[in-house]
Amino acid sequence: MRWAPPLPRLLWALGGLALLGPAPAAEAMWSAWLNVSWTLPGSNESDWDASGGGLFGQDSPLRRVAGPVVAAQPGPDGRRDACAAPANFSGAPGASAAWLALVQRGGGCTFSDKIQAAARHGAAAAVIYNAAGGTGTEVQPMSHPGTGDTVAIMISYSKGKEILRRIEKGYHVTMVIEVGKKAGSWMNNYSIFFVSVSFFIVTAATVGYFIFYSARRLRLARAQNRRQRRLKADAKKAIGQLQLRTLKQGDKETGPDADNCAVCIDAYRPNDVVRILTCNHLFHKTCIDPWLLEHRTCPMCKCDILKALGIEVDIEDQGESFQVPVSSEAPNTTSANEEDNHSETASSGYASVQGTEEPPGEEPAPSENDHLRLVSNASQPPPVDVLPHLDNPGFEADEVQVHEAKS
Repeated sequence: MRWAPPLPRLLWALGGLALLGPAPAAEAMWSAWLNVSWTLPGSNESDWDASGGGLFGQDSPLRRVAGPVVAAQPGPDGRRDACAAPANFSGAPGASAAWLALVQRGGGCTFSDKIQAAARHGAAAAVIYNAAGGTGTEVQPMSHPGTGDTVAIMISYSKGKEILRRIEKGYHVTMVIEVGKKAGSWMNNYSIFFVSVSFFIVTAATVGYFIFYSARRLRLARAQNRRQRRLKADAKKAIGQLQLRTLKQGDKETGPDADNCAVCIDAYRPNDVVRILTCNHLFHKTCIDPWLLEHRTCPMCKCDILKALGIEVDIEDQGESFQVPVSSEAPNTTSANEEDNHSETASSGYASVQGTEEPPGEEPAPSENDHLRLVSNASQPPPVDVLPHLDNPGFEADEVQVHEAKS
Protein backbone atom coordinates (compact mmCIF):
# COMPACT_ATOMS: atom_id res chain seq x y z
CA MET A 1 0.00 0.00 0.00
CA ARG A 2 1.54 3.29 -1.11
CA TRP A 3 1.64 6.17 1.31
CA ALA A 4 -0.37 9.25 0.33
CA PRO A 5 0.50 12.70 1.68
CA PRO A 6 -2.01 13.73 4.34
CA LEU A 7 -2.39 17.34 3.17
CA PRO A 8 -3.92 16.58 -0.27
CA ARG A 9 -6.27 14.07 1.32
CA LEU A 10 -7.31 16.67 3.88
CA LEU A 11 -7.94 19.26 1.15
CA TRP A 12 -10.02 16.72 -0.75
CA ALA A 13 -12.11 16.06 2.37
CA LEU A 14 -12.60 19.78 2.97
CA GLY A 15 -13.66 20.23 -0.65
CA GLY A 16 -16.25 17.48 -0.24
CA LEU A 17 -17.62 19.16 2.86
CA ALA A 18 -17.84 22.47 1.00
CA LEU A 19 -19.85 20.84 -1.81
CA LEU A 20 -22.32 19.53 0.72
CA GLY A 21 -23.07 23.08 1.81
CA PRO A 22 -23.10 24.65 5.26
CA ALA A 23 -24.20 22.61 8.23
CA PRO A 24 -27.73 23.26 9.44
CA ALA A 25 -27.98 25.70 12.33
CA ALA A 26 -28.75 24.22 15.70
CA GLU A 27 -32.10 25.01 17.34
CA ALA A 28 -31.80 28.02 19.60
CA MET A 29 -32.53 27.45 23.28
CA TRP A 30 -33.68 30.02 25.78
CA SER A 31 -33.23 29.98 29.49
CA ALA A 32 -36.18 30.53 31.85
CA TRP A 33 -35.91 32.68 34.98
CA LEU A 34 -38.11 31.45 37.79
CA ASN A 35 -39.50 33.35 40.75
CA VAL A 36 -41.13 30.85 43.10
CA SER A 37 -42.93 31.94 46.28
CA TRP A 38 -44.92 29.92 48.79
CA THR A 39 -47.14 30.67 51.75
CA LEU A 40 -48.81 28.44 54.31
CA PRO A 41 -52.55 29.24 54.61
CA GLY A 42 -53.63 30.30 58.14
CA SER A 43 -50.09 31.37 59.12
CA ASN A 44 -47.57 34.07 58.45
CA GLU A 45 -45.00 31.60 57.10
CA SER A 46 -43.89 32.52 53.58
CA ASP A 47 -40.76 32.49 51.46
CA TRP A 48 -39.62 32.94 47.87
CA ASP A 49 -36.77 31.88 45.58
CA ALA A 50 -35.56 33.50 42.34
CA SER A 51 -33.19 31.64 40.03
CA GLY A 52 -32.55 30.86 36.40
CA GLY A 53 -32.70 27.11 36.58
CA GLY A 54 -35.19 26.48 33.75
CA LEU A 55 -35.02 25.91 30.01
CA PHE A 56 -37.74 26.60 27.45
CA GLY A 57 -38.74 23.73 25.18
CA GLN A 58 -37.74 23.94 21.54
CA ASP A 59 -41.41 24.18 20.40
CA SER A 60 -42.60 26.42 23.24
CA PRO A 61 -43.66 30.04 22.73
CA LEU A 62 -41.40 32.54 24.47
CA ARG A 63 -43.54 34.64 26.78
CA ARG A 64 -44.01 35.48 30.43
CA VAL A 65 -46.39 33.25 32.41
CA ALA A 66 -47.43 33.52 36.07
CA GLY A 67 -49.87 31.68 38.33
CA PRO A 68 -50.27 29.05 41.02
CA VAL A 69 -48.56 25.70 40.58
CA VAL A 70 -50.70 22.53 40.57
CA ALA A 71 -49.01 19.13 40.63
CA ALA A 72 -50.33 16.21 38.60
CA GLN A 73 -51.99 13.58 40.72
CA PRO A 74 -50.02 10.32 41.11
CA GLY A 75 -51.00 7.50 38.76
CA PRO A 76 -51.34 3.78 39.54
CA ASP A 77 -47.57 3.50 39.77
CA GLY A 78 -47.34 6.49 42.14
CA ARG A 79 -45.65 8.73 39.60
CA ARG A 80 -46.81 12.26 38.79
CA ASP A 81 -45.98 12.00 35.07
CA ALA A 82 -49.50 12.66 33.65
CA CYS A 83 -49.17 9.63 31.40
CA ALA A 84 -52.15 7.71 32.83
CA ALA A 85 -55.43 8.47 31.04
CA PRO A 86 -57.19 10.53 32.05
CA ALA A 87 -54.58 12.72 33.78
CA ASN A 88 -55.84 14.42 36.92
CA PHE A 89 -54.88 17.91 38.16
CA SER A 90 -57.12 18.25 41.21
CA GLY A 91 -57.06 21.62 42.87
CA ALA A 92 -56.70 23.54 39.62
CA PRO A 93 -58.41 26.97 39.75
CA GLY A 94 -60.19 26.35 36.45
CA ALA A 95 -60.16 28.24 33.18
CA SER A 96 -60.93 31.56 34.84
CA ALA A 97 -57.35 31.99 36.11
CA ALA A 98 -53.97 31.07 34.68
CA TRP A 99 -52.17 28.27 36.45
CA LEU A 100 -49.08 26.11 35.84
CA ALA A 101 -49.00 22.30 35.80
CA LEU A 102 -46.08 20.54 37.55
CA VAL A 103 -45.34 17.21 35.78
CA GLN A 104 -42.66 14.58 36.34
CA ARG A 105 -40.52 13.44 33.42
CA GLY A 106 -40.71 9.84 32.17
CA GLY A 107 -43.52 7.32 32.61
CA GLY A 108 -43.60 5.98 29.08
CA CYS A 109 -45.17 8.99 27.32
CA THR A 110 -43.69 11.87 25.33
CA PHE A 111 -43.23 15.49 26.30
CA SER A 112 -46.03 16.37 23.87
CA ASP A 113 -48.41 13.99 25.66
CA LYS A 114 -47.66 15.57 29.04
CA ILE A 115 -48.06 19.14 27.77
CA GLN A 116 -51.27 18.37 25.88
CA ALA A 117 -52.75 16.70 28.97
CA ALA A 118 -52.02 19.82 31.02
CA ALA A 119 -53.47 22.05 28.28
CA ARG A 120 -56.71 20.06 28.20
CA HIS A 121 -57.22 20.82 31.91
CA GLY A 122 -56.69 24.54 31.22
CA ALA A 123 -53.05 24.98 32.26
CA ALA A 124 -51.28 27.99 30.76
CA ALA A 125 -47.86 26.33 31.06
CA ALA A 126 -46.40 22.93 31.80
CA VAL A 127 -43.40 22.76 34.14
CA ILE A 128 -41.67 19.40 33.69
CA TYR A 129 -38.99 18.52 36.20
CA ASN A 130 -36.18 16.23 35.13
CA ALA A 131 -35.75 12.61 36.19
CA ALA A 132 -33.51 11.62 39.04
CA GLY A 133 -29.85 11.10 38.23
CA GLY A 134 -26.52 12.86 38.25
CA THR A 135 -26.27 15.76 40.64
CA GLY A 136 -29.97 16.51 40.36
CA THR A 137 -29.41 19.98 38.92
CA GLU A 138 -29.22 19.12 35.21
CA VAL A 139 -31.74 20.32 32.64
CA GLN A 140 -31.96 19.09 29.06
CA PRO A 141 -33.51 20.50 25.88
CA MET A 142 -36.80 18.90 24.92
CA SER A 143 -38.75 18.77 21.69
CA HIS A 144 -42.58 18.71 21.84
CA PRO A 145 -44.21 19.40 18.47
CA GLY A 146 -47.97 19.93 18.30
CA THR A 147 -48.43 21.59 21.68
CA GLY A 148 -49.72 24.91 20.28
CA ASP A 149 -49.48 28.02 22.47
CA THR A 150 -48.86 26.19 25.71
CA VAL A 151 -45.65 27.32 27.34
CA ALA A 152 -43.39 24.43 28.33
CA ILE A 153 -40.20 24.56 30.37
CA MET A 154 -37.96 22.01 32.05
CA ILE A 155 -36.51 22.46 35.51
CA SER A 156 -34.05 20.34 37.47
CA TYR A 157 -35.02 17.32 39.53
CA SER A 158 -34.00 18.94 42.81
CA LYS A 159 -36.03 22.11 42.18
CA GLY A 160 -39.08 20.11 41.04
CA LYS A 161 -38.96 17.88 44.12
CA GLU A 162 -38.67 20.91 46.40
CA ILE A 163 -41.78 22.54 44.85
CA LEU A 164 -43.66 19.23 45.02
CA ARG A 165 -42.74 18.80 48.69
CA ARG A 166 -44.16 22.25 49.48
CA ILE A 167 -47.38 21.45 47.63
CA GLU A 168 -47.76 18.13 49.48
CA LYS A 169 -47.38 19.97 52.82
CA GLY A 170 -50.28 22.30 51.92
CA TYR A 171 -48.30 25.36 50.88
CA HIS A 172 -49.75 27.69 48.25
CA VAL A 173 -46.98 27.84 45.61
CA THR A 174 -46.88 30.57 42.96
CA MET A 175 -44.45 30.70 40.04
CA VAL A 176 -43.51 33.48 37.64
CA ILE A 177 -41.69 32.40 34.44
CA GLU A 178 -39.61 35.06 32.67
CA VAL A 179 -37.84 34.65 29.33
CA GLY A 180 -34.10 34.55 29.96
CA LYS A 181 -31.17 34.67 27.59
CA LYS A 182 -30.56 32.79 24.40
CA ALA A 183 -28.41 29.78 25.21
CA GLY A 184 -27.12 27.68 22.32
CA SER A 185 -25.51 24.33 22.74
CA TRP A 186 -21.82 24.59 23.54
CA MET A 187 -21.16 22.04 20.83
CA ASN A 188 -23.28 22.63 17.73
CA ASN A 189 -22.68 21.41 14.21
CA TYR A 190 -20.45 24.33 13.30
CA SER A 191 -18.35 23.81 16.40
CA ILE A 192 -17.91 20.14 15.61
CA PHE A 193 -16.95 21.01 12.03
CA PHE A 194 -14.35 23.62 12.97
CA VAL A 195 -12.90 21.51 15.79
CA SER A 196 -12.57 18.57 13.41
CA VAL A 197 -10.96 20.71 10.69
CA SER A 198 -8.54 22.23 13.20
CA PHE A 199 -7.63 18.79 14.50
CA PHE A 200 -6.95 17.45 11.01
CA ILE A 201 -4.94 20.53 10.04
CA VAL A 202 -2.76 20.27 13.13
CA THR A 203 -2.35 16.53 12.60
CA ALA A 204 -1.49 16.99 8.93
CA ALA A 205 1.02 19.72 9.73
CA THR A 206 2.65 17.59 12.41
CA VAL A 207 2.86 14.52 10.19
CA GLY A 208 4.11 16.60 7.27
CA TYR A 209 6.84 18.19 9.35
CA PHE A 210 7.87 14.80 10.72
CA ILE A 211 8.07 13.36 7.20
CA PHE A 212 10.03 16.38 5.92
CA TYR A 213 12.43 16.22 8.85
CA SER A 214 12.95 12.47 8.48
CA ALA A 215 13.47 12.74 4.71
CA ARG A 216 15.98 15.53 5.18
CA ARG A 217 17.90 13.59 7.80
CA LEU A 218 17.92 10.52 5.56
CA ARG A 219 19.10 12.54 2.57
CA LEU A 220 21.91 14.15 4.56
CA ALA A 221 22.95 10.76 5.96
CA ARG A 222 23.07 9.25 2.47
CA ALA A 223 25.08 12.21 1.14
CA GLN A 224 27.50 11.86 4.05
CA ASN A 225 27.88 8.13 3.40
CA ARG A 226 28.54 8.75 -0.30
CA ARG A 227 31.11 11.39 0.56
CA GLN A 228 32.85 9.09 3.03
CA ARG A 229 32.97 6.28 0.48
CA ARG A 230 34.40 8.65 -2.13
CA LEU A 231 37.01 9.98 0.26
CA LYS A 232 37.99 6.43 1.25
CA ALA A 233 38.37 5.51 -2.40
CA ASP A 234 40.58 8.57 -2.98
CA ALA A 235 42.55 7.78 0.16
CA LYS A 236 43.05 4.18 -0.98
CA LYS A 237 44.35 5.43 -4.31
CA ALA A 238 46.68 7.86 -2.54
CA ILE A 239 47.97 5.18 -0.18
CA GLY A 240 48.93 3.07 -3.17
CA GLN A 241 51.20 5.88 -4.36
CA LEU A 242 53.12 6.17 -1.10
CA GLN A 243 56.53 4.57 -0.72
CA LEU A 244 57.00 1.30 1.17
CA ARG A 245 60.23 0.23 2.78
CA THR A 246 61.41 -2.86 4.65
CA LEU A 247 63.70 -2.07 7.55
CA LYS A 248 66.97 -3.94 7.82
CA GLN A 249 69.42 -4.65 10.59
CA GLY A 250 71.62 -1.64 11.11
CA ASP A 251 69.14 0.96 9.87
CA LYS A 252 68.91 4.08 11.92
CA GLU A 253 65.24 3.43 12.66
CA THR A 254 66.07 0.14 14.38
CA GLY A 255 68.82 1.58 16.57
CA PRO A 256 68.55 2.06 20.33
CA ASP A 257 68.03 5.82 19.97
CA ALA A 258 65.37 5.54 17.28
CA ASP A 259 61.81 6.75 17.79
CA ASN A 260 58.77 4.53 17.98
CA CYS A 261 55.84 4.35 15.63
CA ALA A 262 53.54 7.24 16.55
CA VAL A 263 50.41 5.12 15.96
CA CYS A 264 51.12 1.93 17.92
CA ILE A 265 53.91 3.37 20.16
CA ASP A 266 56.03 0.32 19.35
CA ALA A 267 59.71 0.31 18.37
CA TYR A 268 60.78 -0.40 14.82
CA ARG A 269 62.42 -3.78 14.28
CA PRO A 270 64.25 -5.34 11.36
CA ASN A 271 61.97 -6.73 8.62
CA ASP A 272 59.18 -4.32 9.62
CA VAL A 273 57.39 -2.88 6.61
CA VAL A 274 56.96 0.86 6.96
CA ARG A 275 55.18 3.39 4.79
CA ILE A 276 56.75 6.77 4.11
CA LEU A 277 54.28 9.65 3.79
CA THR A 278 54.67 12.73 1.63
CA CYS A 279 55.91 14.64 4.68
CA ASN A 280 58.72 12.03 5.11
CA HIS A 281 57.25 10.69 8.34
CA LEU A 282 57.20 6.93 8.44
CA PHE A 283 54.99 4.48 10.32
CA HIS A 284 54.22 0.79 10.35
CA LYS A 285 52.24 -0.09 7.25
CA THR A 286 49.66 -2.04 9.27
CA CYS A 287 49.25 0.96 11.57
CA ILE A 288 49.11 3.88 9.17
CA ASP A 289 46.98 2.40 6.37
CA PRO A 290 43.74 2.17 8.43
CA TRP A 291 44.43 5.61 9.85
CA LEU A 292 44.86 7.16 6.40
CA LEU A 293 41.64 5.54 5.16
CA GLU A 294 39.70 7.36 7.87
CA HIS A 295 41.63 10.62 8.34
CA ARG A 296 43.80 11.05 5.19
CA THR A 297 46.34 13.11 7.18
CA CYS A 298 49.64 12.45 8.87
CA PRO A 299 49.11 11.69 12.58
CA MET A 300 52.07 13.91 13.47
CA CYS A 301 52.04 17.00 11.23
CA LYS A 302 48.48 16.76 9.82
CA CYS A 303 49.75 16.87 6.27
CA ASP A 304 46.92 15.99 3.84
CA ILE A 305 48.13 13.21 1.56
CA LEU A 306 45.40 13.90 -1.02
CA LYS A 307 46.50 17.49 -1.50
CA ALA A 308 50.15 16.55 -1.42
CA LEU A 309 49.65 13.94 -4.16
CA GLY A 310 47.45 16.22 -6.27
CA ILE A 311 44.30 14.07 -6.04
CA GLU A 312 41.05 15.93 -6.65
CA VAL A 313 38.49 15.48 -3.91
CA ASP A 314 34.75 15.42 -4.68
CA ILE A 315 32.77 17.15 -1.95
CA GLU A 316 29.02 16.72 -1.82
CA ASP A 317 26.97 19.15 0.26
CA GLN A 318 23.19 18.65 0.41
CA GLY A 319 22.90 17.12 -3.01
CA GLU A 320 25.34 19.51 -4.82
CA SER A 321 28.61 18.03 -6.00
CA PHE A 322 31.71 19.99 -6.98
CA GLN A 323 35.44 19.39 -7.20
CA VAL A 324 38.11 21.16 -5.20
CA PRO A 325 41.24 21.77 -7.24
CA VAL A 326 44.39 20.58 -5.53
CA SER A 327 47.84 22.04 -5.93
CA SER A 328 49.92 20.29 -8.60
CA GLU A 329 53.18 20.55 -6.73
CA ALA A 330 55.43 17.55 -6.50
CA PRO A 331 54.48 15.10 -3.76
CA ASN A 332 57.72 15.47 -1.85
CA THR A 333 57.85 19.29 -2.06
CA THR A 334 57.73 20.83 1.39
CA SER A 335 57.79 24.34 2.72
CA ALA A 336 60.69 25.94 4.50
CA ASN A 337 59.01 25.48 7.85
CA GLU A 338 58.50 21.77 7.19
CA GLU A 339 62.18 21.51 6.19
CA ASP A 340 63.16 23.01 9.52
CA ASN A 341 60.76 20.73 11.39
CA HIS A 342 62.13 17.66 9.60
CA SER A 343 65.67 18.66 10.41
CA GLU A 344 64.89 19.24 14.10
CA THR A 345 62.42 16.43 14.92
CA ALA A 346 63.55 12.99 15.90
CA SER A 347 60.13 11.44 15.44
CA SER A 348 60.53 9.80 12.03
CA GLY A 349 63.13 8.33 9.75
CA TYR A 350 63.62 11.49 7.77
CA ALA A 351 67.41 11.16 7.83
CA SER A 352 67.15 7.57 6.56
CA VAL A 353 64.97 8.50 3.60
CA GLN A 354 66.55 11.79 2.59
CA GLY A 355 70.08 12.83 3.38
CA THR A 356 70.68 15.98 5.30
CA GLU A 357 71.40 18.84 2.99
CA GLU A 358 72.93 22.13 3.92
CA PRO A 359 70.72 25.03 3.06
CA PRO A 360 72.12 27.00 0.16
CA GLY A 361 73.90 30.15 1.18
CA GLU A 362 72.11 33.34 0.50
CA GLU A 363 73.64 35.37 -2.32
CA PRO A 364 74.15 39.06 -1.59
CA ALA A 365 71.84 41.37 -3.42
CA PRO A 366 73.54 43.04 -6.37
CA SER A 367 74.34 46.71 -5.80
CA GLU A 368 73.99 49.58 -8.25
CA ASN A 369 77.71 49.52 -9.04
CA ASP A 370 77.50 45.86 -9.94
CA HIS A 371 74.76 46.63 -12.42
CA LEU A 372 76.87 49.37 -13.98
CA ARG A 373 79.89 47.07 -14.17
CA LEU A 374 77.84 44.38 -15.87
CA VAL A 375 76.52 46.86 -18.40
CA SER A 376 80.00 48.20 -19.21
CA ASN A 377 81.43 44.71 -19.60
CA ALA A 378 78.56 43.69 -21.82
CA SER A 379 79.19 46.68 -24.12
CA GLN A 380 82.90 45.83 -24.64
CA PRO A 381 83.90 42.86 -26.83
CA PRO A 382 85.82 40.09 -25.07
CA PRO A 383 89.60 39.98 -25.50
CA VAL A 384 90.86 37.79 -28.28
CA ASP A 385 93.43 35.97 -26.18
CA VAL A 386 90.88 34.87 -23.60
CA LEU A 387 89.62 31.36 -24.28
CA PRO A 388 86.24 30.22 -23.01
CA HIS A 389 86.23 27.79 -20.16
CA LEU A 390 85.00 24.37 -21.20
CA ASP A 391 83.83 21.56 -19.00
CA ASN A 392 86.73 19.39 -20.09
CA PRO A 393 88.48 17.46 -17.33
CA GLY A 394 91.77 17.69 -19.15
CA PHE A 395 91.52 21.33 -20.06
CA GLU A 396 93.37 22.70 -17.04
CA ALA A 397 96.04 20.01 -17.30
CA ASP A 398 96.77 20.86 -20.97
CA GLU A 399 96.98 24.54 -20.18
CA VAL A 400 99.53 23.88 -17.43
CA GLN A 401 101.70 21.81 -19.81
CA VAL A 402 101.70 24.52 -22.47
CA HIS A 403 102.68 27.15 -19.90
CA GLU A 404 105.60 25.01 -18.68
CA ALA A 405 106.85 24.43 -22.27
CA LYS A 406 106.96 28.16 -22.98
CA SER A 407 108.88 28.83 -19.82
